[in-house]
Amino acid sequence: MPNMSLADLRIGAFVELVSSDHIAPGAGAAAAVTLALAAACGAKAVAVSLRHAPDDTCLSMAHTRLKKLCDSALQGADTDAQAFTNFVRHRSDNSARELAETGEAIDHLIDALSLIIEEVESHIRSNMAGDLIAAKALATAVRTIQAADEAESRGAQRTIEERPR
Repeated sequence: MPNMSLADLRIGAFVELVSSDHIAPGAGAAAAVTLALAAACGAKAVAVSLRHAPDDTCLSMAHTRLKKLCDSALQGADTDAQAFTNFVRHRSDNSARELAETGEAIDHLIDALSLIIEEVESHIRSNMAGDLIAAKALATAVRTIQAADEAESRGAQRTIEERPR
């Protein structure tokens, strides 16, 4: 998987990789891609609403932020896959820390998405409410996955720290 961005894969190929016996991508990368989909659903609701209210600066700014968030989440999928691979191969303090930092970065993106959704919710056209509901539900799923991954990472890091040197 070196030099290959998960964002460039067809969805079927990504699903195949996640479901394979390869070390990565796994749940962390799947969560990051799901976060990108959540941001995309939010961006769709904003874009359609913006088309009907082109002077709405809240929507305009939110659309730009959501598009950047999509890109950052997809980059996060690559970063997570690489960090997890490094962790499995090296089982070092450094690789455990890198993996934890990757999770923290995704957590910040989830927070950013939640804030954007909150800011635009009252500006979204009623016919786009479903897209915003999807964005919220996907973000909640990502937060659940992240919490489980972080707990697993902390446990693995404790095991490394307790290892005789």
